[in-house]
Amino acid sequence: MSKLINAAITHFSSRAIRKLEVPEWGSTLYAKNLTLDDKAKWYARADGDTTDYLVYAVIFGTTDSKGEPVFDIGDKTTLRKSVDPDIVSRVANWVISYESDKEQIEGN
Repeated sequence: MSKLINAAITHFSSRAIRKLEVPEWGSTLYAKNLTLDDKAKWYARADGDTTDYLVYAVIFGTTDSKGEPVFDIGDKTTLRKSVDPDIVSRVANWVISYESDKEQIEGN
């Protein structure tokens, strides 16, 4: 393995678990650092449906403080049809994109 790939792996493995306050839900959500493989699986499962991709990001990309899932696949229809789409989109985009807590604070 080249030195650059080792540096890239070290960087990725050192990133902290992220958290997001969702006041509308009275919750704090956590997200692991996603690999391209994670994103590819959700994209393939969504079969080109952007809304499904976002919902899968929420379902499979969020946890509680102990790392336990807060949603399951049975919540898919409810998230699509009965939950504020702006909040689902905000959470999904947070899961999908990486922005450290420091960058979030500096951006506000």
